[in-house]
Amino acid sequence: MHSKRRIELFILLGIIFITLNLRGPITAVGPIIEIIKEHYRLSNSLAGFITTLPLLAFAIFSPIVARFRYVTMMLYGLLFIFFGEIVRSYFAESGLFVGTLIMGIGIAIANVLLPSIIKAGFPKTFGKIMSIYSLVLVISAAIGAGISVPLTLSLNLGWKNTLALWAIIAVIAIILWIPQLGGRRRYKNQKRNINEMTPIYKYATSWWITFFMGTQSLIFYSIIAWFPSILIEKGFDIHFASNMTLLYQVCSMPIALVAPIMVARIRNKHKHVLTSFLCLMYAFAFGILFFYNSLFAMLIATIFLAFPMGGMFGIALLFVSTKASHPQKVARLSGMAQSLGYLIAALGPIFLGFIYDLSHSWNIPLIVFVCLTVLLIFFGYKANNSKVI
Repeated sequence: MHSKRRIELFILLGIIFITLNLRGPITAVGPIIEIIKEHYRLSNSLAGFITTLPLLAFAIFSPIVARFRYVTMMLYGLLFIFFGEIVRSYFAESGLFVGTLIMGIGIAIANVLLPSIIKAGFPKTFGKIMSIYSLVLVISAAIGAGISVPLTLSLNLGWKNTLALWAIIAVIAIILWIPQLGGRRRYKNQKRNINEMTPIYKYATSWWITFFMGTQSLIFYSIIAWFPSILIEKGFDIHFASNMTLLYQVCSMPIALVAPIMVARIRNKHKHVLTSFLCLMYAFAFGILFFYNSLFAMLIATIFLAFPMGGMFGIALLFVSTKASHPQKVARLSGMAQSLGYLIAALGPIFLGFIYDLSHSWNIPLIVFVCLTVLLIFFGYKANNSKVI
């Protein structure tokens, strides 16, 4: 019994370190993007592409990952993350983009496989472990956003060494995961139901959930990419921008756990009210950023950004799990929503950076953000009221 408990704790530790690799290496870029732009003399469009590349990797590789052996594929994913982070930091300007893409492929692999691995390894405590997984995702994002500037400037590590430090987390995850290669039976791929032949894309429900997933991801990753730059343009220094980025990541932690639970428990006709309320907090924050420049206003806007940023992804996953009638459809719907959703999201950072290059102001991108919020409310309403498939 004690031996089994030790094995489960070891697996859980491996899952935690794998999860730490899934958001931090991406969110670490935003606070120091101005330094990277200056180093390579990048335009805002190219700088936005740094955030877009992992999303493109998510979109392309998410649907095909589950076809391979979970344990072996996870190891490959971690190796991709490790080598991608090294290439991103130390192989010149081309390495910045190539390494980011390689890292994105590895993160896409782990993104897809971790929920299935958790379900196989902890069938009786799946819900609790998924809660830990969700919390560690947010913690990873917060660490990435919070330490980049202090390490780069205060400790004089430089941006390359700062980003490369994430490779240490990848190495730890690899070391913890290698022993699982001897326990492949635990993680067998589920057999598909051959009687379920209707393509998932033929259901209207699938599309509404995909549009919701894509729009919320577009807003989320665009904020990660450009929020520090918006604050810097308003006259604040990079340290303040970094602290505000860390603040919204920390404030998003409790709502990341609470919002999906609340949506799951309240009556269906009231679910859209909560989702819309969170979306309106986005619009309120963007309005503050558009009209005001004071430190207090920036603090309020940051806090209001945190709530929908923490809650929207969990609500999107809840739509996926509650609008499909059995596990096979959940997997297929999740694959479609995440693949096409991240493809939609990939447009955000580069498109908004392009708009800034043309207008030399963040006001027009902020108006676009408000329009996207209105679309998110509409897609949330349609997804919530769509039929179970």
